[in-house]
Amino acid sequence: MQGIEPKLHTSLMGRMECFRALLQEAMDHSESQSSDILVKISELDELYDDYLLNKKNLENSIKNYREYHNDLRRKLTVRLRELRKKAKEK
Repeated sequence: MQGIEPKLHTSLMGRMECFRALLQEAMDHSESQSSDILVKISELDELYDDYLLNKKNLENSIKNYREYHNDLRRKLTVRLRELRKKAKEK
């Protein structure tokens, strides 16, 4: 997560800042149409929702991997103990 999530976050934040600058510029111009501003706000909202969904999916993937890894480690530890016990018996 430490390698993937910051890249995704940085990319998204860069795009959001670009949209914010465009929105601010559009609001500064009196001739801009309000429908254009609403479209840009909608795009920004969709982009943020997409980011939250990706972040949630990434967190779930990491959680699932961690559980899988811990389960494998437990199984290997038990198997290793069995092998050591057998080796001592011989």
